[in-house]
Amino acid sequence: MLSYLRVMDETDLDWVMAVEKRCQRQPWSRDGFVRALHQGLNFVICDADDRRLGYSCLLPVLDELHLLNITVAAEYQGQGIGKQTMQALFSRFEGTQYAVMLLEVRKSNKAARALYQSVGFEQDGIRKNYYLVEDGSREDAILLSKRLG
Repeated sequence: MLSYLRVMDETDLDWVMAVEKRCQRQPWSRDGFVRALHQGLNFVICDADDRRLGYSCLLPVLDELHLLNITVAAEYQGQGIGKQTMQALFSRFEGTQYAVMLLEVRKSNKAARALYQSVGFEQDGIRKNYYLVEDGSREDAILLSKRLG
């Protein structure tokens, strides 16, 4: 279903915010996305008919890409779009100055962890008590990385 990644811009933010609020346990704020637009590499995931399927936000730091957010809209989840998106991101940055992609994922997020493992990410460590949980407690983050190129 995924056809391409296009650069996200401010005209996408209303849609992105609606998807973020529906799909994320702790959604980013609009200001967070505005900052991401000015500081990072942000894409809207589109199909051949230009339907928006999801989005990704990456922060470049020297030769690293930190994947901050990847979200597939609820109505398109479970169709392999996350995996296709990861592969599209790897292709997009192949042969660039970026040597590695990094991310954190909730320890409890088994679906995301399985996705990242399936595309070659390896566990580098754990960040204790990184994520806030709805009940006010904290959850560990699993640190993952994948060499690019």
